Order: sequence, then structure tokens, then C-alpha cells
Amino acid sequence: MLKAFILLLLLGLLYLAVRVAWFIVRTVFRVAMHGSGKVIGHMEKANADLSARAAQARAESGKVVPNRRRWALALGDILLLRNGLRCDSDALALDLPTEQRQRLARQVLREMNMAADLPERDIATQMQAALVGWVGGLGRTHANFYEQLAAEGKVRDALAFDCARTAFLVRCIALLGWVPESQAWLVLFLNAQRAQDSFESWEDFGHAYARARLHWLRISSQDGPASSRATLEVQEHLQNTQGNWLTLPWKRYRIFDPQPTTTTIAPVATA
Repeated sequence: MLKAFILLLLLGLLYLAVRVAWFIVRTVFRVAMHGSGKVIGHMEKANADLSARAAQARAESGKVVPNRRRWALALGDILLLRNGLRCDSDALALDLPTEQRQRLARQVLREMNMAADLPERDIATQMQAALVGWVGGLGRTHANFYEQLAAEGKVRDALAFDCARTAFLVRCIALLGWVPESQAWLVLFLNAQRAQDSFESWEDFGHAYARARLHWLRISSQDGPASSRATLEVQEHLQNTQGNWLTLPWKRYRIFDPQPTTTTIAPVATA
């Protein structure tokens, strides 16, 4: 009887030891996995940062050919992407599906504060007049939007917002065929030059735009979940190694500076 009791006691202790050992092993495994997950997360972030810096370095080293047109349009990349438009081209004319073109036309007319039923001929006339008077601002704005930002000492934020909005609207107006491309490019280039003169980098410009966008949403009572969208969009675009903001250097060349062209000279024939 005593032997049986001792045997049961030993089995119980053995079972308890196995349970304790299993608990320890499981706990160590979970801690290790959690730690490795953090390590993997840090490694992924480091790799993304490294890729972004590598793309920036390639652009700054001159491997990317300067492109005034692409650069000027890139100021509106966030808005172009938000509206499902391409930003990988320096051409103003884009082939859009009929429904998307009509939807974009309605949106641009609303942004430019023009009647939705305006005849096509009148649209072109008013759009061209708007570009001529571009320095006074394009499209409708909330009452005192720029004045409020200026009063808060955020003039550069307002300027970034206006540069992005101008690039987007002029690009769309030209895409829809409402103004001659030569007129559109003049405004786009002037807009690009003032952006280069006012900001130090795409990051500086992008974050200023996001802050102004937040103010825009706040005074229009839309500062809910959408209020952080611009900040996220800017952060994503600044990390996009294929995007314009990393592949086109901010100030390696000036918009109106002459750019060298490569000319192929045919060999002179000898007798």
C-alpha cells in the first residue's frame, strides 16, 4: 500500500514537473516570437527607409534626367492619385474612360466655381480667363482660408496647399481640353518655380500641404476620419521609391534654368 502511494506521489510530481516545463517553454517561445516580430518590423522599416534614401541618392547624383514638366505636375501628385489619375507621365492629354472624364469635368467645374450646365464654348473662355488671372488664385476657397493661416503665421502652409491645388486643377483643365497646352504649361511652370523658391524639399512641401489641408477640412466641418488622410498620403508618397517625389530632385535644377541637351553629331565623311 505504501509502495502504491509513493508511486502515485512520484507520478503526480512528474506530471507537475512536465506541466511547469511546458509552461516555461511556451512562455519563452511566445516572448521570442514577439521579440522577433518587433525585430522584423524594425528591419522592414529600416529597409523601406534605406530604399527611399537610395532612390533619393540616385536622383541627386544625376542618374534621373531633369524633367521640368514632370516636376511641375508632381506638385499635384497627392490630388491626382486621390482622384485616380496617373502621375507617371509628363503629357497633359490623357485617355480617360468617358464616365471618369465626365465625373472629373463636374468636379473641376465645381472647384472652379462655374455652373455645371455651362456650354463647352463658354467653359473654355472662362477657363482661359482664369489662367490669365491665376496669380489671384484658382477656384473657390472657404471664406478667409488664406487669411486665417496667415494670421496664425502659417503662410508657407497656405502656399503649399495653393501650389498643389494649382498643379492639380490646371492639369485637369488642360486634360479636359478647355485651355491650350501652352497656356497651361506657363502657369504650371510659374507655379513650380514659386514652390522651389518657397520650400527646401519635397518633404518640407508635403508636410506644409498636409497641415493646410487639415485646416481646410476643419473650417468646412469635415475634420473627422478624413482629417489625417493627407498626412498619410504624404508619408506614403515620400516613401514610394517609384514616385516622383523621390525620383525627381527638389533643387538640382531650376525650372527656368537652361538645361543642356544631348546632340548626336554625324561623323564627317572623308574622301
